[in-house]
Amino acid sequence: MMALVLERVRTPLILSAIAALVAVLGAIGGPTVQRVAVLALVSIVFVAGLSTFSANSGIMSFGHVAFMALGAYTAAFLTIPAPLKATLFTQLPAPLAFLRDVQSSFVVAVVAGGLVAAVLGLVTAPAIARLTGLQSGIATLAILMVVYNVLSSWTSVTRGSSSMIGIPQATTLWAALGFAAAAIIVAWAYQASRSGLQLRASREDYWSSVASGVSVGRHRATAWVISAFLCGAAGALYACFVTSFNVNAFFLSTTFGFIVMVVLGGYLSLSGAVLGAAVVSILQEVLRRFQDGQFTGGAALPAGVADLLLAGVLLFVLIKFPLGLMGARELGLRRRRASVKQEAPVEA
Repeated sequence: MMALVLERVRTPLILSAIAALVAVLGAIGGPTVQRVAVLALVSIVFVAGLSTFSANSGIMSFGHVAFMALGAYTAAFLTIPAPLKATLFTQLPAPLAFLRDVQSSFVVAVVAGGLVAAVLGLVTAPAIARLTGLQSGIATLAILMVVYNVLSSWTSVTRGSSSMIGIPQATTLWAALGFAAAAIIVAWAYQASRSGLQLRASREDYWSSVASGVSVGRHRATAWVISAFLCGAAGALYACFVTSFNVNAFFLSTTFGFIVMVVLGGYLSLSGAVLGAAVVSILQEVLRRFQDGQFTGGAALPAGVADLLLAGVLLFVLIKFPLGLMGARELGLRRRRASVKQEAPVEA
């Protein structure tokens, strides 16, 4: 029994240690390194949420950045000082007018950001639970498009393409580490739960799972809502770190960045997602400095070279490891073989 307990907690401990290593590197580095470390830890929170759905269901989502956006805007409304909000939001709709006088703490703002995102997850869960394959991926992308267009057009609430400003910087290096460790634990707890096990069983063999009485749609919906909460919390952490952002921070380029993280590490594995977030965050900074000429004797390279090199790394990894570096394996556990089969539409 003790050996079983140790095996179950080994993976989240190892992943939390990786997050702690990122934090330590940020603490001993300069301001630029610390900024990279904080953003890497925020990325770990996000990919832990994305992995909660994608790794267990086998369905790659392209729309989770929408949840991050909702979390960021929620945190902004809850933390911007009331006098500044009275200046920025002079035409708030009557049902939202109370937000001008609200001033919450950092932790409350992060939790609230996650809850608002979870509400959207709950509303969209029935559709996601019924779709599969290409249709499911397109549906998640459609959710991102809808949220992006609402945020960019609802200027009286979101300021449209103008930036949300005046957010107090509350996401410190150690706060980001704490939330990253908590996100890893939540994601692993769901993965080890009865619902997570049954959802992964449907990922491996849909028809056998249905024949065994597994309610695939219900488990997909559960994973979708939990992942929405974690991604919303990541958005709140991001907003409280950068202190200023606009809607363009949560669209296709950001989506591509996170997809690179989970695909490179292994989108069927929580360990792969976390490792991918840490490695890609560091790699992006190295490639940025290479493009700026810091590693080439001061000769700056053309804009976009860093993105091209990152895409090249991704292509190389996918050729050598189609399921990512980790595949479906988890750090600290025995190697398992994964096979994602074609699924059929299900009822929630």
